[in-house]
Amino acid sequence: MSSPTTWPAPFEAILRRYLAALSADQDIPAEPLVDLGLDSLRATALLAELEKEFGVDFGDEVLDPALFSGAGHLWAVVQDLMDDPSSCTGQTVG
Repeated sequence: MSSPTTWPAPFEAILRRYLAALSADQDIPAEPLVDLGLDSLRATALLAELEKEFGVDFGDEVLDPALFSGAGHLWAVVQDLMDDPSSCTGQTVG
């Protein structure tokens, strides 16, 4: 399955850096990110980079294994956090 066009290029670029099993020319499939090489150490770094890039905060209530069920789900959570002023870190998005 091809990656959706609904997420921005910075999100995809960040995500690709942490998916060890994904080749550079391969579309991001709609499967759990752990199946694409995302381990706990990479997941922590991925979330930190997404927080910095998009100016959001993944609070404890967001952090569960379902967060990594697929790239589309992860992007939907980032979007929800960007729409929720209480989750913003005050950093500029983009």
